[in-house]
Amino acid sequence: MSVAPDMRAGDGDRDQTISRLREAFAEGRLSTEEFEQRMSAANVAKTYGELSVLVEDLPAVAPTPAVAATPVPAVPTTAAAAEVQSDEDHSVRNGWASWLGVSVLVNVIYFATWLTQGGSAPYYWPIWVMGPWGAAILIHTLSKRD
Repeated sequence: MSVAPDMRAGDGDRDQTISRLREAFAEGRLSTEEFEQRMSAANVAKTYGELSVLVEDLPAVAPTPAVAATPVPAVPTTAAAAEVQSDEDHSVRNGWASWLGVSVLVNVIYFATWLTQGGSAPYYWPIWVMGPWGAAILIHTLSKRD
């Protein structure tokens, strides 16, 4: 749908233009002074022509009517929810796998130290690595359950 430059613009159209100006400013395409001038002009613009002039030198399309925007569903689809759940399950499994790997490693170091020292067992220091980390992962795992 093409829009005539002399057609009156609405609040949504001005908001779209202002959003594009903010993006351009954030990208470094506009100086602070240019940004402020264009923002002021966008706020008082009455037609699509006045809005399009403000963004015509920026790499984007001219503002379109607000009614042309596609609505975004408020509730995620079941496939998207399942994917998020799968990602959470994967992160919990990765946390436990990391903990297990490190626990095995520190215990191997502990037992190698014990064998080379001879005599009675030395202080079991791996508990200070495994305990707090394992407790944190356990709390995280239990908090993810529904």
